[in-house]
Amino acid sequence: MSKPQLTKAGRLRLIEQLETLRIEGRREALERVKAARKFCDFREDVTYFDAVREQERIETKIIELERTLADAVVVEEEATAGKVGFGDTVTLRELPDGDTETYQIVGELEADLAKGTISVSSPLGSGLMGGVVGQSVTIDSPDGPLDFEIVRIDK
Repeated sequence: MSKPQLTKAGRLRLIEQLETLRIEGRREALERVKAARKFCDFREDVTYFDAVREQERIETKIIELERTLADAVVVEEEATAGKVGFGDTVTLRELPDGDTETYQIVGELEADLAKGTISVSSPLGSGLMGGVVGQSVTIDSPDGPLDFEIVRIDK
């Protein structure tokens, strides 16, 4: 199994998320459990059980983030002389209609289409790697092939 890849910015976001959970998440969850304990019958109190489940969810997320950060490899952005590389932001023109889209190519852990990031291992991400401005790229999709032209590459 290969190690997960992160950009430097992605690693920093995970560290911030971990610290927030360790400090604020734990504190808030503990306060909810304490408040629920004051007023509950432990055998049947839904509020107490929900508070405990939330505390367990936070602890599980903390462990997952710690493992991810321990295992992940930060991929250094390479100066690839005008070619698309890991961490680059790429502007594409969909052919033939001309709609433009912009994506940053990141590791699977950071990919979030709503935030404009795509995985380097996705069909589009892998198809763009090594491409140059002006190059056309065809990506196979469930609805058939999609054609894009690389318009801009920002390192």
